Amino acid sequence: MSKTLMLIDGSSLIFRAFFALPKLTNNDGVMTNGVYGFLTMYQNAFDKYNPDLVLVAFDRSSKTFRHEEFKDYKATRDKMPSELSYQFGILKDVLDSMGVKYTDLDGFEADDIVGTYAKMAKEAGDEAVLITGDRDYLQLVDDGIIVYLTRKGVSDTVEYNVEKIKEEYGISPKQLIDVKGLEGDKSDNIPGVDGIGPKKAIGFIKDYGSIEGLYEHIDEVSGKKTKQNLIDSEH
Repeated sequence: MSKTLMLIDGSSLIFRAFFALPKLTNNDGVMTNGVYGFLTMYQNAFDKYNPDLVLVAFDRSSKTFRHEEFKDYKATRDKMPSELSYQFGILKDVLDSMGVKYTDLDGFEADDIVGTYAKMAKEAGDEAVLITGDRDYLQLVDDGIIVYLTRKGVSDTVEYNVEKIKEEYGISPKQLIDVKGLEGDKSDNIPGVDGIGPKKAIGFIKDYGSIEGLYEHIDEVSGKKTKQNLIDSEH
């Protein structure tokens, strides 16, 4: 009988909660808004999916394999506020008391861990539910893998399956990787093609299927500047 595995990006959720909620403190004046918001989102997701297994993954502060490939990865990120950084320890203590397993891995981010376990679950014939506030996870959606995305605050959420992504974007989850390749990612300091935002990137992938398909039909691209920017960015 198949199981449901709930995989949570703990770093994503506590970040979202910290910046979305008021500066809640306990009786000792310790800020706890990130922990409170995480637990609220955790409980909502748990009640919705009633999983058989739960794992929370966290980022580590050390550099990852992405920094080796691109030295400016996340170079523009602000330093984490101390009022948030100490809440990670509090949250882990709470998870211990709840009997909820959590993990992190040197050289990798939480999304790498979650994505790996999701793939393993799918291969085992189980269902994986990914809980996150990061839209990059949508590329992982597949048969047997859904993403439960927090969009605003801690209560505005949406579930994405393959059909939902097709309906919203008009492409498959895996094609979102090529969309990101064209538009870049400002939050991670990853450059895209100048002048190409999400809407134009999605349009190109809809029309040509992939970045490779786009470049195979580069002569069909309208707009002299857009075409030149694509040519200049090819590598």
